[in-house]
Amino acid sequence: MAAGSRSVTGMLLCRAGANRVAFAAHEVATIESPSTFGGRAGCANQAFDGGLGSERILVAATGEAVGVDALEIDSEPLTVLPAPALLGRVAGGSLRGFVQVRGALWPMMSLVDFGRFLAPSTQEAA
Repeated sequence: MAAGSRSVTGMLLCRAGANRVAFAAHEVATIESPSTFGGRAGCANQAFDGGLGSERILVAATGEAVGVDALEIDSEPLTVLPAPALLGRVAGGSLRGFVQVRGALWPMMSLVDFGRFLAPSTQEAA
């Protein structure tokens, strides 16, 4: 294991348009459908300058939510590579590092922090 890295078991590997984003499975309390989700969720596509539609909503126990286009669950232990310090404030400080799956790097985000970063503002709701 690389210096500064750690291991995590259980990841949700998600697609936001053509982009990838990963969340630790233990952060996700429920997975909802946009048609039945009663709260407000930001869309991961927004972080990549994409559209606003989502197929699934990942919801944290504290209520923060992020919409994604597709997801798969990976139950294998993965090494979390640390994010460079330069990226420490990316997406509201939600970037936790990277995981490598099938030869591709996936940015691993905090569901709570990324949900807060993407959350529709109260002004937009008015």
